[in-house]
Amino acid sequence: MNLQLLLLLRIVLITLFCLLASATYVIYQTDQMARQEAVSTAERIDRELYQQIKRIHQGYDRATAFPDIRLWQSINSLPGSCVSFESVSSRRQRNLCQEVDLENRDWPVWFGQLYLQVFNPHYEVEREFVYNAFSYGRIIISLNQQAEISRAWQNLQSLMGVTMMTVLALSMLFFVTVSQILRPAKHIVRGLEQMRNGDLAKRLPRFDVTEWRRTSNAINALADSHQKIINKNKSLALKLINLQEEEHRYIARELHDEFGQCLSGINAISASIRQTAHQECPTILDELDRIQDITEHMMIALRNLQTRLRPIEIDDIGLQQSLKKLIKSWNQRSQNGTQYLLNCDNRIDQLPEPLPVNLYRIVQESLTNIAKHANATLAEVHISLNEQHVHISIDDNGDNRASPIEPTLGVGLLGIRERVSALGGQFLISRGKQHGWSIQIKLPINEAPEHKTS
Repeated sequence: MNLQLLLLLRIVLITLFCLLASATYVIYQTDQMARQEAVSTAERIDRELYQQIKRIHQGYDRATAFPDIRLWQSINSLPGSCVSFESVSSRRQRNLCQEVDLENRDWPVWFGQLYLQVFNPHYEVEREFVYNAFSYGRIIISLNQQAEISRAWQNLQSLMGVTMMTVLALSMLFFVTVSQILRPAKHIVRGLEQMRNGDLAKRLPRFDVTEWRRTSNAINALADSHQKIINKNKSLALKLINLQEEEHRYIARELHDEFGQCLSGINAISASIRQTAHQECPTILDELDRIQDITEHMMIALRNLQTRLRPIEIDDIGLQQSLKKLIKSWNQRSQNGTQYLLNCDNRIDQLPEPLPVNLYRIVQESLTNIAKHANATLAEVHISLNEQHVHISIDDNGDNRASPIEPTLGVGLLGIRERVSALGGQFLISRGKQHGWSIQIKLPINEAPEHKTS
C-alpha cells in the first residue's frame, strides 16, 4: 500500500477511535449534568419552600396555599421532568411537570436502546423538607427518559458535526502536508531505480528535511563507492585483457618467427630432396609427399592458431581489411550454408588502442556464436562511428527460441559483455523482429582507456 494512504488510513482510524471516546464522554456528561441539575433543582425548591413556610409562620403570607407550585416554574429548567411534593400525611400533594414535545422522535432506535442499557434515565432525586425540626414532606424530582435520550442525541449530533468537519479538514491538511513531506521519497525511489538500471552517475539532490538529507547523502556516498569499485574493476579487467592480448601477440609472433620459419625450412628441404629423389631414389617420393602434406597441414593449423591468438593483419593491413578477411574466411568455411555480410565505416582504421583488437574480438566471437548455435542463413555486421562512440550491430535470422542466458549461448556472450564493460561501453541483446538475435554495442572513443603494453 502507498505510504501516504497508509498514514492517512491510520490517522482516520485514530480519529474515529477518538471520536468514539468523545461521543461516549459527551453522552456520559449529558447524563451527569441532568442528575446535577435535578439535585440543584431540588435544593432551590427546598430553599423556596423554606422561605414560604417562614413567611406563613410569621403571618405575612397566610392566604397562599402551601406549597405554592407557581414559584417552581422559574426554578425547574429540566425539559420533561416533574417536580412533586408529598406531605407526610400524603393528604397534600403538588405536582408540576415540564411539557416537552416528543411526538416526533429524532433519535434512532438503536441509540435509544443503547442509552437505556448503559445509563439510568429513570433517575429520581428525593429531598426531605424540614422546618423547625418538623418534617413537612418530600420533594421528588423525576427525570423524563425520552427527554434525556433526546438531549443526549442532540448533543451527540452537535459533536459529530463539529468532529466530522474537523476530521475532514485535518485529513485534507494531513494529505497535503504528507504529500509535501514524502515528495523527497519519490525522488529517492526514482534515483534508486535509475541507479539499479546502471545509471550510477545519478545523484540525489540535497533535501531540506534532515532525515531525507541524511538518506540522500548516504545513498550518494554508496553510489560513489559503487562507481569507484566498478571503475576499478573495469580498469583491472581492461588491464587483464591488454595483458592477454600482449601475451597472445608475443606467442603469435614467436610461432610465426620460430615455428613458421622451421616449417618453411622443412618445405624447402623436402622440395630439394624431391628433386634429388627423382633422379637417384624414386622410391622415397611417396614419403616425401606425405612429409609435404603434413607440413602444409601444420602451417594451416599454425596460421589458424596465430589468428586466434592475435590477428597479425590488424597491425599490418588495418582493422577494416582484417574484418573483411575474417568475413571472407567465414563465408568460405560455411560453404554457402550461412552468408556473412560486413558494412563498416572506413574511419575504423583510425580508432585508438585498445579498440581495434577488441572490436575485432567482439565480431569474431559473435560470428562464432552464430555459427555454433543460431542455425542462421544470414548474418550481418554493421559498424559505424561518430566523434564519441563506435556502434556495432550484429544481426542474424536464426533460431531465437533459446534464452541468451542459457549455457549454450551464454558463454560467448559473457565474454563479449565483459569485454564491452571493461571498455566502458554498453551491451544489449534482444530478439530480432522476425527471427534470430540482435546484438547492439556502443563503445566510447574519447573515454577509452589508454592501451598499456607490458
